[in-house]
Amino acid sequence: MPTPSRKNDSQARACAHAVNEILWTTLAYGRPTDRALNAFLRANKQYGSRDRRLTSHMVFAVLRWWGWLARLAPRPFQDALKRVGANPDSYQQRPEPAPQGDSRAWSQILLGAHVLENSHRPDIARVWAGHIQRRSPKPFTEDDALPFRARELAKRLGVNLAGLREGQLVPKWAAAEIPHSLPKGETLSWLQRRPPVWLRAQTDAVPKLLVQLRKAELEPERHAQMARAIRIGHPRTNLRTLDSFRKGAFEVQDLASQFVAHVCAPRPGQRWWDACAGAGGKTLHLADLMQSKGTVLATDIRTRKLEDLRKRARRAGFSNIQCREWRGDAVSRKRATFDGILVDAPCTCSGTWRRNPDGRWTTSLRDVTEMAERQLGLLTSAATGLRSGGIIVYATCSMFAQENTGVVEAFLAKHAAFALDPFTDPLTGKNCDGTRLIAPWEGDCDTMFVARFRHSG
Repeated sequence: MPTPSRKNDSQARACAHAVNEILWTTLAYGRPTDRALNAFLRANKQYGSRDRRLTSHMVFAVLRWWGWLARLAPRPFQDALKRVGANPDSYQQRPEPAPQGDSRAWSQILLGAHVLENSHRPDIARVWAGHIQRRSPKPFTEDDALPFRARELAKRLGVNLAGLREGQLVPKWAAAEIPHSLPKGETLSWLQRRPPVWLRAQTDAVPKLLVQLRKAELEPERHAQMARAIRIGHPRTNLRTLDSFRKGAFEVQDLASQFVAHVCAPRPGQRWWDACAGAGGKTLHLADLMQSKGTVLATDIRTRKLEDLRKRARRAGFSNIQCREWRGDAVSRKRATFDGILVDAPCTCSGTWRRNPDGRWTTSLRDVTEMAERQLGLLTSAATGLRSGGIIVYATCSMFAQENTGVVEAFLAKHAAFALDPFTDPLTGKNCDGTRLIAPWEGDCDTMFVARFRHSG
């Protein structure tokens, strides 16, 4: 049986190999990292549970700090990335294999990610440090400010990293797009913090659910304002194996995402339309708030997503959810019968860059502009399905003004029958003028924008 040190060395090399493959697929060809990671692990069954956890953690850690760590990547990887990046059509091409080399060439960048994230595997960090003939450096803590880490990182790694700045942790264009309502320094700092997992209780017996979660060795914390929102930190437990999940007692849903349905505030017996439902997290929340009375129509252009929603609705016992394909067309006047419509529009997802840091490096300013045009079109088409006096809620998980206030202003300028509808903030209990941009520090959550309109009738 291998000694523990040989095990650690083998695991460190396996992690480096996986990072090389997965980062290449993401950065060179724009494939979402979670899909690239899952595909790699399916193709490499030899990776055990510890290998999988380490690989997953380090892939996302490297991407979270890529703006600082990219120059430490192996030179063949950097050169190949520049070559592919010079071709604007590379994302549409069939991916070429990742550059190969000694897995130890990744040790420096992996050690850097460990130091910046303070991962819980110091034994593996010592292996990476040994590969570059250094002692394992002291990791930073979450309280260490970004300017301090920028100054100290080079010293702790023993490399030349002159000129590191906070703004490099996102592309230059993205830093310029962060709105004034989100202080740039605080926003960038929160983007570097690994987000917790939030659950939404889908049962009236919330205290009983909390007991069940504690028995599963989780540490649930109930939100002070949104009573069914439960924070569980960074669990190692597979939540889908829990009996309470299989019985539909909870859904995994970020706090900011839960905020949206509360702004919709649907009432039992009403008729609602979730126009861009996807897999239906917000659809389920609407149905739950309506106490399964009335109707929620869930539509999307991706029918496979709707099939996921059907399964989730059956598990939760909701019988008032209907699913249908929608391709963004206007609704005929005789079918404009909805009391409320939710347009949770496709977006750049920049508000989720804490949990999906790959989006920082695969999104462009052109994507933001194109998304804003698409969002305005979807909002305009969906609004044709609203009855006189009804409400429509527009939401994105983006922090960029083009996709948020820009779309709202453009919609209002063309539709005199609509006006912003003030609402009570579900997070704070304060009054809002009809729009709300949630910052990550307000709930240790994603960034989310919501606007609520009412048809004047």
